[in-house]
Amino acid sequence: AGGGVGGGGGGVAEVRPGDWLCRHCANHNFADKTHCNRCKAPIATALGQMSTQASRASGSWSASPLHQRQRTVGPPASDGAAQFEIRSAPFLAKGLGPALAAEHSGLRWAGNASLHFDPVADWPSVERAAPLGQLPLLTVPGESGWATSPFARAGDESGVQIALPAAIVNYIGKVSGLEGGSAEAFGLSQQLLAEGEELLGLAARHLPTPHARLSDPQSGVHTAKGTAAEYARFWATLLPPHIGRLARFCRGGSFQPPPTTTPLAGELHLWAVLYQLQLIERNLFASYEELAAWFDRVRTAPATQRVISGSSPMGELAPYFLPLESADICTLADERF
Repeated sequence: AGGGVGGGGGGVAEVRPGDWLCRHCANHNFADKTHCNRCKAPIATALGQMSTQASRASGSWSASPLHQRQRTVGPPASDGAAQFEIRSAPFLAKGLGPALAAEHSGLRWAGNASLHFDPVADWPSVERAAPLGQLPLLTVPGESGWATSPFARAGDESGVQIALPAAIVNYIGKVSGLEGGSAEAFGLSQQLLAEGEELLGLAARHLPTPHARLSDPQSGVHTAKGTAAEYARFWATLLPPHIGRLARFCRGGSFQPPPTTTPLAGELHLWAVLYQLQLIERNLFASYEELAAWFDRVRTAPATQRVISGSSPMGELAPYFLPLESADICTLADERF
């Protein structure tokens, strides 16, 4: 009886070939259903480009042993409580990707602004629960309508805790469907996410921030950053090959065939890093029309606009990577050796 297995407040469900996940309410529906059993959305609307545990298409991939049992998402609490929370440092750097994934997910979430979280004053009390002792941190509250994770330690009343931007983005992708609707889409998403992580690492090594200036050995300044010459090398030599390869990968203005209005989780994480670089170098995509078209399509999406305008639950996030001439360099610290 019934047509869904995720509508009873969560739990563990057997995922069978053909079963599908509703993009609107995250309900897991049986293969023979033409409408979502919970929200009644027709399958064409409910599926969109979102993830399914086994594609309905004939001859498509079947659920592997890794996918045979998964924790399904229960409905949100009736009082409108957040389904998950994200706390971040007040900067774009590592906070933008998770915030974008959360806002594009369609799920109910809370962030710095809606939680009234002060990253400086409140961090000591949060740090004790953070698995890796750093922000950003995603929390699935213990009192939420989500199923209790088997990974939660006994006596841990704070719920599930996930750190590191890539892990947070992947978690949101998994529970919302932004991970991709097929094995191929999932692989694509992961490639773009990994490229975003690589670019984030390059930026962290070569660009000044509110905490660290560039090294200047002649003046006795030694930081974790390179010198002004290496800053110039980043823009002239290190970054262009990455942009060129992404441009070749982005055919017809899209990484997905065909272009869609629903970015994958990995696309959002990559976009978050490119957005920060484009704030410094406005002509970053000047020679790459199709990559620029993809970038603008994600930028103009309502969910993206809410995040970068500061009107999402995360609130405002300040630039972290700064141009060489910025007056904001080392305004918060001066991290020298």
